[in-house]
Amino acid sequence: MISITHFMNRDNQFLASVSPRRFFCTQCHVPQTESKPLVENTFVDVDEVLKGEAKK
Repeated sequence: MISITHFMNRDNQFLASVSPRRFFCTQCHVPQTESKPLVENTFVDVDEVLKGEAKK
């Protein structure tokens, strides 16, 4: 499943299809290896984001 953020343009407006700048998956998503992360990962799943918004 593709993240909802892949259906947004640079102005954070939702699109009916995948944003053209999101077609090159390997630009951001790379094969995984068993190594230490180069940078800290603060990824939050969209379901968790929506749960947080519902609590507000």
